[in-house]
Amino acid sequence: MKVIFIRSEKYEKGVILITGLILLLIVTLIGITSMQSVILSEKMTSNMRDTSIAFQATESALSDGERWIKSQAAKPDAVASCTSSPCNVWQNSTLSNIYTNSPSWWQSNARPYSTSLYGIHTQPYFIIQEYGFVPYELSPDARSKGAGYHYYRVTARGTGEVDTTKTMIESIYATQFN
Repeated sequence: MKVIFIRSEKYEKGVILITGLILLLIVTLIGITSMQSVILSEKMTSNMRDTSIAFQATESALSDGERWIKSQAAKPDAVASCTSSPCNVWQNSTLSNIYTNSPSWWQSNARPYSTSLYGIHTQPYFIIQEYGFVPYELSPDARSKGAGYHYYRVTARGTGEVDTTKTMIESIYATQFN
């Protein structure tokens, strides 16, 4: 038996073509949306990585500042103004708002990190401020001898791979001098 199909052209209107184009448009829109999501995720990952690099550089400078204080045999003198860089210890009341100072201010008034770091835009810097003194005893004699804890505020500033990524860390460090 032979089957013969007879085509009737009066029923063909191109519905398959229109349906195919609509499906292609939907798939294209889904693809574009997912690409935008991937690109946004890559940007966020890159920014988080750069922030992490800046934080690690700043942490290194902070540790360097604390090590510097610890290495001093006698109490360092605090200065009110920096005449020659790097300044060792600042008086607490001298620096009012170091968080908004420019990078050039940090380079001329702060101490640089002792080791060169790679993969960052600018080497990290730290500032040490004399924060206070608490004697062992509350007698005037103990205070005049300088026997007690000397407190210092160490503030470090660092950048990531780009200069717009900045981090600052601050710590209070207590030590004793003989």
